[in-house]
Amino acid sequence: MNATLSTMASGLLAATEGEATSNPIIPEWNEVIWGSAAFLILLIVMWKLALPPIRRAMEARTERIQGDLDAAASAKTEAEELRASYDSRLAEANAEAGRIIEEARADAEAVRQERLAAIEPEIAERRAQAEADIEAARARAMAEVRADITSIAVGAAEQVVRASIDETAHAQLIDDYIARVGN
Repeated sequence: MNATLSTMASGLLAATEGEATSNPIIPEWNEVIWGSAAFLILLIVMWKLALPPIRRAMEARTERIQGDLDAAASAKTEAEELRASYDSRLAEANAEAGRIIEEARADAEAVRQERLAAIEPEIAERRAQAEADIEAARARAMAEVRADITSIAVGAAEQVVRASIDETAHAQLIDDYIARVGN
């Protein structure tokens, strides 16, 4: 290690004394000057020639994006207006449907009332006919009952007249009459 230090020290001493040994890390001054000049020339060329088209492209892109954003906002507004229009039309259609349904119900009720009114005289006529039939049947039944009672009474009177009246015969006659009426 001492040997390497001494060789390095002798190399530094020789470099300071004017010997021309080049260092690979530190460039020469003339390379630094030419590199800086080339960089400045390229920077000026890029600034003058390349920067304006890049700026224009960036501005065009910004304008296009802004235009797209504006178009999207206007499309959104238009869509909301269209939706509001559809919603109002739908509400109107629902109201119209309700009105039509209500009219149909009213018409159906009117037709029902008309039919009931048309049938009412027939129902009243049939009711009157049924009541007349019932009254006639009642009258016939009463006439038949009267006829039966009269015939039974006449029969009982015939038997009373034919038979001699004594108390056992009279009781027997009444029992026979009651038995016939019961049947």
